[in-house]
Amino acid sequence: MKTRSQLFIALLLALAGVLIAIAIVSFPPQVDQQENIVKPPPVQFIKVKPQRLRMDVRSQGRVMAQTEIDLVTGVSGNIIKVSPVFVSGGFFSKGDLLVAVDPAEYDLRVAQAQARVMEAQYQLTREEAEAEQAHDEWQQLGQGDPNPLSLRIPQLKEKKAKLAAEQEELRNARLLRQRTDIKAPFNGRVRSKEIGLGQYIDDGTLLGRIYSSDIVEVRLPISTHELVFIDFLDLPQHQQFAQPAIVKLTANYQGQQQIWIGKIVRSEGVVDQDTGMIIIIAQVTDPFRLVVKKNQSAGETSLTPILPVGLFVEAIIEGRWFDDLVVIPANALYKEQRVAIIDSGNRLRFRSVEVFRRQREQVIIKAGLNEGERVLTNGLHHPVEGMEVVPTEFIP
Repeated sequence: MKTRSQLFIALLLALAGVLIAIAIVSFPPQVDQQENIVKPPPVQFIKVKPQRLRMDVRSQGRVMAQTEIDLVTGVSGNIIKVSPVFVSGGFFSKGDLLVAVDPAEYDLRVAQAQARVMEAQYQLTREEAEAEQAHDEWQQLGQGDPNPLSLRIPQLKEKKAKLAAEQEELRNARLLRQRTDIKAPFNGRVRSKEIGLGQYIDDGTLLGRIYSSDIVEVRLPISTHELVFIDFLDLPQHQQFAQPAIVKLTANYQGQQQIWIGKIVRSEGVVDQDTGMIIIIAQVTDPFRLVVKKNQSAGETSLTPILPVGLFVEAIIEGRWFDDLVVIPANALYKEQRVAIIDSGNRLRFRSVEVFRRQREQVIIKAGLNEGERVLTNGLHHPVEGMEVVPTEFIP
């Protein structure tokens, strides 16, 4: 009896399990399912606005004198005078006496040369009289063609040659006498002084080094493709008609940022094989403000500081004007010179463009964009063609 009860209970449990399983399969539990909705990412854009832009070119260089020479003596002797301005950093004007050498020896040479010229002139005058007398005598007594010696023609030529040689000697003696006064060949400044008062110097002795103060130059290297942006003609037949490009030079001098204005006058005409750069020359007139100080009234001061030789300067060369250019941020340009355009449905469309110039943080587009179009600038690192976005205009 006990066994039959256990079997009955087991059968009931098995039947109940089967019924529960059928119910679960037939009526599964309902779970609320949520759809995965991907929202379009927010991005920023700029509107295309074609502009007229000036393509300035940047460079840098060091200020140097247009003319710098060694001052060398052409005579020998003792130095009897040194100008107070002939010191390192001293200013002088063209024609100023810088150094004087004892002229006594050269005064003697001039006097001796003058005496020889007078002697040669006397000999020539005497020979001319004798030649005239010989010619008259031959006309009275001679027969046939006269002998040149009889007419004293060779003797006369000799005296003339002698006089000419002595006159050249006199000119040379006077030239050497003039060289005892060493004068400034141009307006300038002394870089270094090598001699002193009372010193004996030989012909060819270095007295010092001087440079011109009227004009300074700056050698500015630029890449060859940037030459198209500078409006100047580097051809001899056009230089007198071309308008020189203006260049703004800046440097930290006298404790603050200073500005000087110059002009581009020429290029060196040679491309450097190592850098691929070409050197163009900027000039600044009156760098030490000497002309300005001379012309300004009492109490008036010049706003522009002096531009010393040797100063390192940054240069901005005024470039040409170009029309219908579009400026976009550098990060808006993708590989193969393409940009992402946001169409009217707020979807991305790639567009190939023509790059006119690349700068540090900007790219200038010459063609490929239309006015009013929206160019993607921020929000996506890897944009995909046709991707939907939520655009917001970027306002710098």
